[in-house]
Amino acid sequence: MHRTIACILGLAVCIGVLALPQPGTAQPCPPGMVWTPGGCRPAGPPPGYYPPPRPVPPPAYAPVPPPVYDNNIKQVERRYVTLRTCPGEGCPPVTTLSRGTPVHIRSWQGPYVYVRVPGSPIEGWVKRNRLTP
Repeated sequence: MHRTIACILGLAVCIGVLALPQPGTAQPCPPGMVWTPGGCRPAGPPPGYYPPPRPVPPPAYAPVPPPVYDNNIKQVERRYVTLRTCPGEGCPPVTTLSRGTPVHIRSWQGPYVYVRVPGSPIEGWVKRNRLTP
């Protein structure tokens, strides 16, 4: 009789051990978790998984100030213009300037403006309508 009780007891212990949850087996855990003897734990990444690289923010540049607009800087609009020594068609020419040449307006008299080419000693009178607006 003792032998029967010992067998039944041993069988109960074996069944109890087999009934314990095993790590990694299906248990009542949410997705992404696995059952361990301590409870549900986060599952590790699958083998061969590498997380994507973190995005690198673009470098911060100092803001560039907007260009300063000078109302007195114009350009030669015609193919070429003649600079003269005084404001009038009868005045002797100083030189000619080609299209796109920048000029700085110093003063004006009627339809003529007195200009100077920036960065050079060239200056003279030219008709205002020959320059960009």
